[in-house]
Amino acid sequence: MSLLNRRSKAERFEAAVMQHERGIYLLCLRMMGRREDAEDCAQEALLNAYRSYDSFRGEADIKTWLYRIASNTCMSALRKHRGDSSLEVLREEGFEPTDTRMPQPEREAERNDLRTRLSEAIAALPDDQREIVVLREYQDLPYDQIASILEISEGTVKSRLNRAREKLKKYLTDVEQIGGKRVQENEGRQG
Repeated sequence: MSLLNRRSKAERFEAAVMQHERGIYLLCLRMMGRREDAEDCAQEALLNAYRSYDSFRGEADIKTWLYRIASNTCMSALRKHRGDSSLEVLREEGFEPTDTRMPQPEREAERNDLRTRLSEAIAALPDDQREIVVLREYQDLPYDQIASILEISEGTVKSRLNRAREKLKKYLTDVEQIGGKRVQENEGRQG
């Protein structure tokens, strides 16, 4: 392949992918849970996409194709490092609308606590369920596009998403109940 063809491929790839880079990173961040791992996976996914860009036939949307590669990259990394990663509080990057009002400290603390618990709950999900929650709830993708990315049926997407939501609800309810018991125990000791 001549240098001109390589440069042309790189320029075409960059033009096609540029608007999806942040979404790929955010997908990887939600899947991996740690910024460093997300950066590695996003970079590896883009490299894999570049290497196979010539084989992209355009039968799927470029975003679907890229998210499939990113999702597969994250799943491979999770399988490879299973049990190797610790739970860390995920930092929200661009998901919250900007609030021009000054938030009250109590409300902000509640939001941070909820974000932490939700991040822990998502990290505790099985990989296949976490993947679907991230694609649906954080990437806001429709069921058919998720099915295409994961190469599964829409029914399977809906089923896994439903099971994941049930597990998240149970996890958050259990954490809330445990937290409530601790508060009651502490109040009982003080009184």
